[in-house]
Amino acid sequence: MKTYFKLFTNKTVFLAIVMLVFIFACSSDDDGGGNNNGGGDPDPNAPTIGITGETTIIGKAGETFSVDLTLNAPGGNKELVVYFGGGVLEIIPLDNDATSFTYNTQTVPADANEGQNFEYEFLLADNSDQDSDRVAFTVSAAIYDTIEVGGESLYNVTIPDTGIIEEGVTFAADRDYYITKSMTFDAGSSLTIQEGVTVYMKIPVEVVDLPVEIAIKPGADLSIVGTSTNPVVMTPSSSLTGVPEPADWSKLSVGEVGTAFTGGTIQYLRTEYASDGIRLINLDNSNTIEYIQSFWAGDEGIYLTDGNVNAKYLVATNSDDESFRLGDTYTGKLQFGIAVLTEALDDKYALQIQAPSEPIISNFTIVGPGSTVVDEIYGMRFQTGGGAGDGRVYNTIIASFPLRGVRIANKLEVAEDLDGPRVFAYSYVFDIGTQAYRDDRKAADLDPDPVHINPFHGHLDGSDVFQNPFFNNVTGLTYTNDNAEGYPLYTPTLETIAGIGTNDFIPDATPTAKENHDPSTVDPFFTSVTYVGAVENEAGDWTVGWVKNPDGTIR
Repeated sequence: MKTYFKLFTNKTVFLAIVMLVFIFACSSDDDGGGNNNGGGDPDPNAPTIGITGETTIIGKAGETFSVDLTLNAPGGNKELVVYFGGGVLEIIPLDNDATSFTYNTQTVPADANEGQNFEYEFLLADNSDQDSDRVAFTVSAAIYDTIEVGGESLYNVTIPDTGIIEEGVTFAADRDYYITKSMTFDAGSSLTIQEGVTVYMKIPVEVVDLPVEIAIKPGADLSIVGTSTNPVVMTPSSSLTGVPEPADWSKLSVGEVGTAFTGGTIQYLRTEYASDGIRLINLDNSNTIEYIQSFWAGDEGIYLTDGNVNAKYLVATNSDDESFRLGDTYTGKLQFGIAVLTEALDDKYALQIQAPSEPIISNFTIVGPGSTVVDEIYGMRFQTGGGAGDGRVYNTIIASFPLRGVRIANKLEVAEDLDGPRVFAYSYVFDIGTQAYRDDRKAADLDPDPVHINPFHGHLDGSDVFQNPFFNNVTGLTYTNDNAEGYPLYTPTLETIAGIGTNDFIPDATPTAKENHDPSTVDPFFTSVTYVGAVENEAGDWTVGWVKNPDGTIR
């Protein structure tokens, strides 16, 4: 007794024993949250719930959908809690030992919009009132029936008999759609195409069938937005059923003459085998136009007419007529454009500045089928007709054409300096057929009405001293012979750019513009660069992932 008494009279030892007793008592009836299984033993593990298969599905509007769930509740299932819109939608009692459950009590609303998402969450509660984490599930609505075309399942777009669209139309991300006839989006309607969408245009079957056109009128809303790895594509149904040909469908046409088109967005779009790839009519600068490609168009590739919309990152590949046509009263600015022609065309131009348009262009790369091709094909042209094409072009490359790199329409005079209405400066033209090497300026005194006056490759002054007022890539002119009319012809000394040629628009190294010219000094719209051409080098190739090569492969 004396020994035990001494221990408990020692305050330190006594307090330690009391603490041990208290800790043991608390731990023996602590259930980790106030719940127990009635026997004093620790509760089982918390339940878990999972989804078998995809967590996002496409559901047809008006139809019931189902979700297969996996259940794991060591303490036994109690109930499934379904959440929608942030709140509890329903509570479903479950069999105690079930390991799976199919939820199929909900229907996609009949009035759902294409691509509209409906978000659900599922939670499993067990008999100990423990809850699993929630799992999310999304149903994305589809409003169109499907149709098989060339072995592919496409959403068959419902189009009024008139073809006139007066409401909103959405093509949801990563779906394929089938257009059977032309669609005209009137004022008050809208077209939204999300990333990864491919739109297949039905090709004409009968002689009386007209090629499909998608036309967006002023007052309609337009949003076509892809990404560099998931662009929007418009192509004919023959891409699935046979061999597609240029002009298998008509065109994407935005705007109309006489009324400005406002507020549209087109980004990362590729049109394939159209008649005219993309036609932009009377767009102003409330629109965003960038990263677009026309591939194998039967006529013009990219056609801008009227308006003043600015645009960047444009590609036209193997257009049967002009790759880029700038017409009527168009006065916008364009930067980073590529024209690729791998086949000979008859009397065509990769870039045509048509009177009386007045565009300003910088950093284009235009490559043709080769300087030895016998057909009439030119790099670019300043064209007359009811006026004069008064464009200005800077920091541009034109290469591999059989005729002139830059052609000026007959009797169209050009000033001899950078202040004139027509300018082609700080640029490179090379690998061009022999007609590019004529220089009639020295013969102007002999001909009171000279036919060809093109100073952009430089000229010899009255003292036979070479002048290069436009700072292009000609470093000198050497007399060759006289032509049949007695005019002297000259062979230029040309600087070239390694890596640039037929079907190749990526230079081996960054090609610096003459005088380190920066187009942003011409207009602040232009990105500040000091290189020539559309692509600085391989590391800066902005066409990767979405642009098609002439052979059909993706860059």
